[in-house]
Amino acid sequence: MRTKLTERETGASPKRPGGGVWNSRILTGVFLALIFGITIAGFFSPVREHSESENRALAQKPKFTLASLFAKNEKEKFTRKYEDYLTDQFIGRDSWIGLKTRTERLIGKKDINGVYFADDGYLITRTDADTVDGEHAEKNIGRLAAFVQKYTEQLGERRVHAMLVPTAADILKDKLPAYTSEYDQAALLDRVSGLLGDSFIPVRDILLEHGDEYLFYRTDHHWTALGAYYAYRAWAQALGMSPRGQEDYSVSTGSDGFYGTLYSKVNLPMRADTVTLYDDQKAYRVEYDMDGKPRNSLFSMGRLKEKDKYMVYLDGNHAMAHIRQQGSERNGKKLLVIKDSYAHTFVPFLAQDYDEVIMIDFRYSKMPVSQLVESYNITDILLLYNATNFVQDDNLYQLER
Repeated sequence: MRTKLTERETGASPKRPGGGVWNSRILTGVFLALIFGITIAGFFSPVREHSESENRALAQKPKFTLASLFAKNEKEKFTRKYEDYLTDQFIGRDSWIGLKTRTERLIGKKDINGVYFADDGYLITRTDADTVDGEHAEKNIGRLAAFVQKYTEQLGERRVHAMLVPTAADILKDKLPAYTSEYDQAALLDRVSGLLGDSFIPVRDILLEHGDEYLFYRTDHHWTALGAYYAYRAWAQALGMSPRGQEDYSVSTGSDGFYGTLYSKVNLPMRADTVTLYDDQKAYRVEYDMDGKPRNSLFSMGRLKEKDKYMVYLDGNHAMAHIRQQGSERNGKKLLVIKDSYAHTFVPFLAQDYDEVIMIDFRYSKMPVSQLVESYNITDILLLYNATNFVQDDNLYQLER
C-alpha cells in the first residue's frame, strides 16, 4: 500500500528550493535600505534651526555630559534631548506629519498632535483639564493678585489691570468634538475676577455675544483682529472711555492665504485664513529690542510674505517693543503691557490713547518690572495673556521682581 501521494496526484506545484527564504531576504533588504537610506540622508542634510512650517525653534544636537545622562529632570536628560533632536531633524518631517495625520483620521481620531478637528473647518488647541498643573496655576494666580495690589498702591486706583482672554476652546466649545475634557477657562476667569475686582477686564461675555463671527483663526491658535477689537471695546468701557467704532479705522485685508501654527501640526489641505488690519492712521515711532531702528507703523508689512503672517502685528515676538505716538497732542500717559502674543493684535487699538506703550515679554526679557516702571515713568499697567497660557506659563515669577 502506498502511503505517500505523488505531486502529480495531489496537483501541488513543485517547490523551488529556498523560495520562501529568498522572499524574506528581499523584504528585509528593502526595509534595511529604507532605514539606512533615511539615516544616511539625515547625516548629510543640514541641521535646521527653525521650522518655518511649524513656526518654532527646532531641537539642536545636545552636548553629552555625565550630568545630563543621569539628570533627574526628564527634560534635562541627554537621552530625552537627543530623542527630541532626532525627531525635529528627521528628513521629510513635514510630509511625514501629513501622512501620520491622514492615517489617524482614517481610524477616527478627533484630535492629533494636540489639535482638535472641530466643526466648520476649525482647528482648535487641546488643553485637557488633567494636563494643567493646579498648584502651578494657583501660584500664577497668586502672583498676579499680589502684583496688581502692589502697583495699584504705587500708581493709583484704576491704573493697573489684567485681561485673560479665553481661547477658541472656550468661546467655540460648541464646535469641539463630543466627550472632550477641556480645561475650565470660565471657572478660572471667575476666580481671577473675584480676586482682582475692577482691576480685571472681562472679555468673555462680549466674545460669546459675537461668537458666530470670525473671532479666531481656523488654522492658528491666536484670535483675529476682529476678536481683539471686541476686547478693546470691553477695555474702553471698563476704563470709562468711549470705544471707537470700526468705522474709525482703515480696515484692509493684509493676506487671505494665512496658514497658522495648528495647520502646521496636522499638515492637511484646508481653507486658508484671512489677516485683517485695523489702521488708526496715526503716526507712530516703533522700536524693537532697543535696536535703534525706528519704524513708522504698528504693522510690519514685510511679514505678510512669510509663512507666519501673524507677525505683521507689531513684528511678532520680541523681548521689548516701544511705541511712541507722534504729534503735538500729549496726555502724559505711559502704558506698560506685560504680555504673550495675544497682545499683538490688541495693542494697535489702544496705542493712540497713550503717549507711549512699552510691551514686555517675559519669555525673552528678564528686566525687572520695577526697573521698567521707574525708567519709563510708567503711569498704567496691563497684563494680557490668553487664559490657558497664563495658568501654564513658567515665567510669571518675574511679576515678583
